[in-house]
Amino acid sequence: MRGLSISPWSDIWFVDTDMGTLFRSDNRGQTWFPVSHLEARYHSILPVSGPVGFTTRPEVMLFATCHNDPLKISSHPCVALRSDDAGLTWNAANVTGGSEISSDGKPLLDSNPKQWVTSLQNNSGYVLVSVHEGLYRSLDDGLTWSEVPVPSSHTNSPRGLFLDESIDPPLVFMGTPSGIYIWQDGDEVNARQVWNASESPLLSFSGGRTDNSGRVTLSFVDLNINDCDVDSQEDCGAVYFFSDSLNGTELLTLESFTFTKTSQRAYHIVLTQSDADVMYATGARSWGRATGTSVWKGLWNTSSVEFDFQLTFLQSDVYNSYAKWPADKLDYSSVGLDVGYYDGGYYTFAVNAKNSNETGGSGNFFLHISRDGGEHWESSFTEYRDSCNTGGGRSAGERWSSAGIEMTSVRHLKFNPFNLSHGYASVADINMLKTLDGGDTWEISNSGFSGINTVYDYAFVSEHVIIGVGGNFHDWPHGWYKNPIRGAGGAFISFDTGTSWRRLGQFISINCSNESKDVNCTITNDYGGQDMIRQVLSALYDESDGTLYIGTHAGGVARLVGLGAAIDSGYVDLVDALEWEWINNGLGSLATGLVVPEMKIFNGTIFALLTGDAPNYTNKDITGIHHWDREDEVWIIHRGVLQWPAAVHPDFDLWVYPTSFDIDTTTGAMWMTDMNSYNYLASGIWKSVDGG
Repeated sequence: MRGLSISPWSDIWFVDTDMGTLFRSDNRGQTWFPVSHLEARYHSILPVSGPVGFTTRPEVMLFATCHNDPLKISSHPCVALRSDDAGLTWNAANVTGGSEISSDGKPLLDSNPKQWVTSLQNNSGYVLVSVHEGLYRSLDDGLTWSEVPVPSSHTNSPRGLFLDESIDPPLVFMGTPSGIYIWQDGDEVNARQVWNASESPLLSFSGGRTDNSGRVTLSFVDLNINDCDVDSQEDCGAVYFFSDSLNGTELLTLESFTFTKTSQRAYHIVLTQSDADVMYATGARSWGRATGTSVWKGLWNTSSVEFDFQLTFLQSDVYNSYAKWPADKLDYSSVGLDVGYYDGGYYTFAVNAKNSNETGGSGNFFLHISRDGGEHWESSFTEYRDSCNTGGGRSAGERWSSAGIEMTSVRHLKFNPFNLSHGYASVADINMLKTLDGGDTWEISNSGFSGINTVYDYAFVSEHVIIGVGGNFHDWPHGWYKNPIRGAGGAFISFDTGTSWRRLGQFISINCSNESKDVNCTITNDYGGQDMIRQVLSALYDESDGTLYIGTHAGGVARLVGLGAAIDSGYVDLVDALEWEWINNGLGSLATGLVVPEMKIFNGTIFALLTGDAPNYTNKDITGIHHWDREDEVWIIHRGVLQWPAAVHPDFDLWVYPTSFDIDTTTGAMWMTDMNSYNYLASGIWKSVDGG
């Protein structure tokens, strides 16, 4: 969860995410719904996304999902979008001139948007957007745009933008690493610098004006690690402010702006556009020991004529035994309680431009918002559902439901055939989720998992006995995660419907022992070895003989014979005593890695999917669906004649990286999908009605 955006006009909020998925709320963050990828651009290469911009009409909004590295905008072009129905549908908008056009005729942005600022005069049409190299203005709520004619030194690498509407035309304040600049709209030729930051570059800048007092506040944070402690000696400096009861005309002619240095350290500073009395300072994601999640609130003190800062939020106090922010001030989330408040800080920290009490920030795993100026914080991405059992107190291991946005990606769901109201989800970063009521509520049940980031698959022995397999690397099959990876992880069993887990089988290896069952025992580059302290992608339990089969991320297929009988005995020691056996005959060379992402059983026959040994793909001729010949103990491939797609070049390869398969239980037809990243148009869905 990256960019939080709060409309100053309505109940519409947005959160955008890595890879560009945009979530919309029409009730001020109570529930969320994804905007279609056909409307708001999605791309797996995007590590972050920017916030949504608002205009002077409540129903008109602006958005652009771009790569955060401006040097990559040419290789990953970006299109600005405009919505005139409160963010439900979006159309291309030409913001920066569109010197290039996309393949489908849309004007591409020449530079990444950084901040959208709208006039608070309803229906005036005035909107500004700062980009990585420049500033653009619209007078019709984003329909048409023109570049603001100020020198590039005044706008490049923007650190913040403030629109002062105390006079007409308004004043524009722009913060860049080199300083703060001021001009009156339309008179850019007389733009001037009011703060020179040559000695300490600006990290952030913001401003606000209170109508009833006429006072204006400008504030910035400079880069000066001498003002910071050991945990924040990157992206850190002191907070400075200028605050006075001057109107726009007086500011325009003011000879000298005197900024007062405070003792408050920060990375990011945010003011409400319509309030000069309140500011929020936050830490940086680069700060150590979770201190980047700090939020300080600065309140104007009329007696001392300065801002008084107070810590109003800190997810986890590392120096105080990792104490969480008090329960009466934070609505805890399942992720925080069951996994931990391990987040570096905020990608975006936002304040409602017309209400300084409404604020919030988003990071990798959390979205925290406050509606009362930081006195109380909500985890608005989740809803607590066990209050009737706990008297309202929140603790680990309890039930929750989604508010429509998840803190990480859910790969897939599996429901237990012995009780279809029991479902288990494969989830990156937090291991897994389970439901025992058909999806109404969910729990994070990860007690006993060791070396696990993602539980990739499940197999079911009974209603209460569950197998879970996974590893310490998430995001298979994207990027380099598709390569053979030994990693850590393994196969785990739960005897209590997934509440607690224990490792399965013996660990025969020179690398691992029963006392060393985590990532530290697998610091080897080989894909072999007998231990099961490794990443596992798939699992299958054969009820007919009580054998468990697993597909690993590098070592091929292994089985655990006698598991069913050991479970039936009721003695856990017998389960622990079982020994793993590798069965890779027929799957090719272990030397380059055997990746088996999926396994199934059909009419008593075990099937496994062998995918490519990326990045070299030396096994491309034997990838695909295999079945296990129990008599000869060998894997037999189902890959006969491949009908060459007409659109695929004859020099390309097919079936380089299969990712999933299934078998129609009625007809026996085989279905398979593959991901062919480097062979144009070769990815797709395959079907065989004759056994391959």
